[in-house]
Amino acid sequence: MKNQKPTYDFLYDNYAWPEPGTERNCPFSGIPLQLNEKRPGYNGKPWTCPQCIWYFSEEELEDVDAFKGKDCPHTLEQKAQ
Repeated sequence: MKNQKPTYDFLYDNYAWPEPGTERNCPFSGIPLQLNEKRPGYNGKPWTCPQCIWYFSEEELEDVDAFKGKDCPHTLEQKAQ
């Protein structure tokens, strides 16, 4: 077995990053998403929902059918408590 370095597919360089000033709404709650700053050391997705506390990529947000009929993950966690 070859010695392999781990791959990190969650690094922001793997996501399409929107232009500053771009606005999108959360597909779960409908409220405006926060566009995170693209900077070295940030290893997350570009968008965060302040209500759902969920992260989204541009690719995920472009697939509107992926969210149809699904509940917000944060809401589901609250219901379970």
